[in-house]
Amino acid sequence: MSQTEPLAASAAPPSDALPPLGMRVTDLGLGLGTIDYIADTITLDDRAAALFELPANAPVPRKTLHAQIHPDDIGEVECLVEQMLSPQLPNFIDVIHRVQTADGSERWVSARKRVSFGPADANGIMPPVSGIVAIMDMTPHKKAERQVQDLMRETNHRLKNLLTVVQSIARMTARSCDVSEFLPRFNARLRALSHNQDLLVSRGHEGVVLGDLVREQLRPFSGDANAAISISGPDLPLRFAAIQPIGLALHELATNAAKYGALSVPDGTLDIRWDIQDGQFTLSWTESGGPVVVPPQRTGFGSTVLRGMTRSALEAEVTLRYDPTGVHWGVTCDPSIVRDPAAL
Repeated sequence: MSQTEPLAASAAPPSDALPPLGMRVTDLGLGLGTIDYIADTITLDDRAAALFELPANAPVPRKTLHAQIHPDDIGEVECLVEQMLSPQLPNFIDVIHRVQTADGSERWVSARKRVSFGPADANGIMPPVSGIVAIMDMTPHKKAERQVQDLMRETNHRLKNLLTVVQSIARMTARSCDVSEFLPRFNARLRALSHNQDLLVSRGHEGVVLGDLVREQLRPFSGDANAAISISGPDLPLRFAAIQPIGLALHELATNAAKYGALSVPDGTLDIRWDIQDGQFTLSWTESGGPVVVPPQRTGFGSTVLRGMTRSALEAEVTLRYDPTGVHWGVTCDPSIVRDPAAL
């Protein structure tokens, strides 16, 4: 039995083990079986027989039904049944287990069983005589449960990654500026992360498209700018792992352009484009018409993000040029690094 999917057994009162008399089990989505412990057989109705892929409305050996139970579950099922058949212990069980199907898929069932005993024999032992079992298909419930578990694991993984990014931003920002400048710069970079998270939440299962990420990162800087901004490229849903490095790089470029580059003057122009051609993904940022560009005298957080972080996270070739006419930044990498495979 796997540790992640344990069998469930409960000691509910016998009156709760089966539907009330007079209620059709089909009304509850249940199948029904009757057990003859003298003949060691079980008879299943149509619904219960279909779940176990056995003949309906005809006695079959109990060992035949047990052979349909998943090998990882059969040991514990038989142990619980053995306890139920002991007169000294409760005469009912509620167990969840898997059934082996002919096509190899996994089916989960909930079986609620109760046994009746005959009169005591000469040795004072009451033998099991008959039993009844109600069976429900739990597969949809188990699939939904597993999806929730997978979602929780993914959420936890993403949160850890996000905290790692925040720690990195704090560390590199502290190294690249004076104490008086730390808080405003750090807060601005956290806002860039926040924009990324807003996109993730708003898009949900549809994913984040690169064009939306570009516009979201430019939005705080382009509202009052008179510069002409051109954004072009195909719809490209992004992998989660590509969203943060691309988003942070765009934020750093936009911040620099608003302070010193094309977004700081009325006549500036900014061209952002991306494409997938000849098996390569390319993304470029090109400024023109702004003040004459002077290359920075030292390497700060922005350069680290634009070169190192982007190169490492996207396994990319990165170019960063401080041409006199304007900054140019470009990324080239395998499309599988940035494109969400679920969108293919």
